[in-house]
Amino acid sequence: MLLKWGFITLAVAGVVGLVLGGALPDSCGTTTADRDAPGDLRDEAALAERLAALDAAIARRDFSRAVYEWRDAYGLALRARGWEAMAAVGDAAVRVDTVMGSSEGRVTGFRAEARRAYIHALLRAQREQSREGVDHVADGFTTLGDTDMAARARTLGTMR
Repeated sequence: MLLKWGFITLAVAGVVGLVLGGALPDSCGTTTADRDAPGDLRDEAALAERLAALDAAIARRDFSRAVYEWRDAYGLALRARGWEAMAAVGDAAVRVDTVMGSSEGRVTGFRAEARRAYIHALLRAQREQSREGVDHVADGFTTLGDTDMAARARTLGTMR
């Protein structure tokens, strides 16, 4: 019985060692080589399709479809690496909020979604040291009326 538990412990330790050592895929099922694969291009194309579908839904005043497309776009932007995807999703959230809020005179919650997306984009732009990204995000915060956060974003962009 002791030999059985010793073998199980050794087997588990071996698998953990392989995972931590990089010989096995991580929990997302991707290896380092997979991260730069053509799937990234497919995700970019899918994001562009979702944002186009969102704009079409807004034009038709099909708000439930616009929300659905935005949620899909947000998921795709989370998987993307650069700031551009998340900034585009933030911009889309502003468009949804503008149309839905003005049509019924109510709060939609998409201002908060835009803010969250812009914060993600800001962190990515800062990581990439992209002045263009920081400026885009700061402009997005200004569009939301959050001049304090826009100023903070621009200050972060100048720190290097």
